[in-house]
Amino acid sequence: MKTMIKHIVLFILSFSAVHADLKTDLTNLNNSMVALNDNITDTNLASDSMCAPLIALNQQAKDIIDALTVTDQNISAPLSLDNETLVLTENLFINVAALSNASSMLSSKIALLQPTTNALTLKDGITAMLQLSRDIGEMADRIGEMADKILIMSDNIGLMANRILEAQVIQNENIALTQNTLLATQTNILTLVSVAQSASYDLSMESLITDGNILVAKMTLVALNPWNMSTELQKVKTDVKAYLTKVQEFQTILNNDSVQSTLYVNGESFNALVDLSLIMSSIGTIMDSYGIAIEASKNITRKTTLLDAMNSILILSADIGKMSNSILEMADQILLMSDNIGMQADQILLTQQLQNTNIAATQTSILAAQQLAIGIIATIN
Repeated sequence: MKTMIKHIVLFILSFSAVHADLKTDLTNLNNSMVALNDNITDTNLASDSMCAPLIALNQQAKDIIDALTVTDQNISAPLSLDNETLVLTENLFINVAALSNASSMLSSKIALLQPTTNALTLKDGITAMLQLSRDIGEMADRIGEMADKILIMSDNIGLMANRILEAQVIQNENIALTQNTLLATQTNILTLVSVAQSASYDLSMESLITDGNILVAKMTLVALNPWNMSTELQKVKTDVKAYLTKVQEFQTILNNDSVQSTLYVNGESFNALVDLSLIMSSIGTIMDSYGIAIEASKNITRKTTLLDAMNSILILSADIGKMSNSILEMADQILLMSDNIGMQADQILLTQQLQNTNIAATQTSILAAQQLAIGIIATIN
């Protein structure tokens, strides 16, 4: 009996330590983001010293992304959510929105310096500014994925349901603000380019589009009912995870190539990026239909089946969110690698606007699916 009590005490102490470590990590991340925001705001650019300050900011942003990755990897179940953890997570979204706003203001400073800046210096400054914008976008993506993971790992969703839903609204508002502001930043920079072959990637992107359309078709054929809900969503979860792996594999190839290559981007690549975002929008619409089916049959579905299904919904939502993030990041990476930005500027802006519209619709559907799952879990608990 004493041995059992000892084991229980050790488990509680270990659990408390893990929770405390997460709060410490979240606090440190918020502090680092506030410091970066202060540095961006205080950065003074000059015609003859534009690159060095921007490169320093890029490195600071990359350090935060690395810290986010480590924090995400250290999160493990079981995890008991409390208000302090949710506030710290909300602050991450608020801070990344503030960073996007600060970077937009910094891009305006570059625009003012254009007439008196050497062409090569301006080109390097534009590249560094686009990299900072991309890093902040990636930061937002990693924060969103970490928030989803915290939700999935939590063992008290039912007790915290209302507070979680409030947090998600705050998160989504700030993510939308971040994306729109980063788009404005990139627009400001692209207008500075007067003049400034992605064809090798076209086959891979076409393959992703084909596989994505197959996934959409398979998901569309799923008809959920009280008897098959759990098993069908398990299958969908497996299919989505497999497609996510393919998207991330292509993203890895693109990121590796970017170290030593530039691209002459053709129109087909931009069309493919829009098609991929449309696939994500379609998946979001299907998730909405799943939500309607679950809502209609939840009262006649066994609790164990319903809980399994809701767990699948939460994991599905997280994976779809990762896919959306990867597609946005690939678009940013292709933009950074492009050596013909000036000639493609109009199509780049159109592509980004369409992508943001489609991904925003997907994120809205993901939020609705998560809210449904949290509400049902709370009711059962």
